Amino acid sequence: MANINKYRLLTRGDLDGLICGVLMKHLDMVDEIKLIDQPSDMQMGKVVVSDRDISTNLPYVEGVRLAIDHHFSEAMRNRKNDRHIIDPDAPSAARVVYNYYGGKSRFPDRFDEMMKWVDIADSGQFSQEDILRPRRWALLNFLVDQRTNIEKWGDFRIPETQFKLDLIDYCAKMTIDEILGLPDVRQRSDVYFAWEEAYRKQVQTAATVHKNIIVLDLRQAEIRYPGNRFLIYALYPQCNISILLRFDKESGQTTFSVGKSIINRSSTANVGEIMLSCGGGGHRAAGACHQDDPAAAERVFQKLLTALSETGGDHPAEVDNSK
Repeated sequence: MANINKYRLLTRGDLDGLICGVLMKHLDMVDEIKLIDQPSDMQMGKVVVSDRDISTNLPYVEGVRLAIDHHFSEAMRNRKNDRHIIDPDAPSAARVVYNYYGGKSRFPDRFDEMMKWVDIADSGQFSQEDILRPRRWALLNFLVDQRTNIEKWGDFRIPETQFKLDLIDYCAKMTIDEILGLPDVRQRSDVYFAWEEAYRKQVQTAATVHKNIIVLDLRQAEIRYPGNRFLIYALYPQCNISILLRFDKESGQTTFSVGKSIINRSSTANVGEIMLSCGGGGHRAAGACHQDDPAAAERVFQKLLTALSETGGDHPAEVDNSK
């Protein structure tokens, strides 16, 4: 029987969401953790919530005990609410959790490096070296990021969900070098590096430049190799923002992921606000939305090209695959 003095944590399976889990477990506040793959599932009512739930790094929904987040679109979408703890200026949701529950007065010094890197990861502050030759926390971030697509490319000993739940415990008590040496982590890093060159070639083939925007259209890709989603910024440093398009055959859904370049930081767009207007969400530097209808998806694509372009007007594709 669940301890009524503890809560269920609903969080995402990316590094930010997992570190939220580390912090909440350290406080001994949760007796169950549920990873939510699609944040939109919260808004669509696919996740049944109660007063026993605390959500982190997810959209606020009525009925939860507490929701802790940092996405700019959530600050716009919701009225001020005592159960919604949000700081759109925070670099990560984990940082909001950390600060809300007392910071250094409640958490050990050994968490400092972990917190530094979750802030770097979720705010996209990686260096070019982190992108091209990832190691330590940067590498772990890419391994747990679903957009890296690692899980579909390996015959792993344990499934993704169990792997990530285990990582929450490992991050609380082990150094990053010890974590990367674990068999389940090493299996995934081996897959990452094995496909690194194939992924690079796929990006160069599928990318087109639209003024200041680099578009990576993988809707027709029969195979999507695993790889680091930030690589495109290192390959196309003249562009300051990207649009990634993916199509899921099973659901018929088109996903748009927009992000500011972490190499060329000249974009002034508020991505979260733009994606909110397209039915999605995000924060100032990154966001996403989904469309089930192909015609609607094309309209969203054109809207994004107009909204993200620094000059406006028509957007003929200037193909550049020569790098």
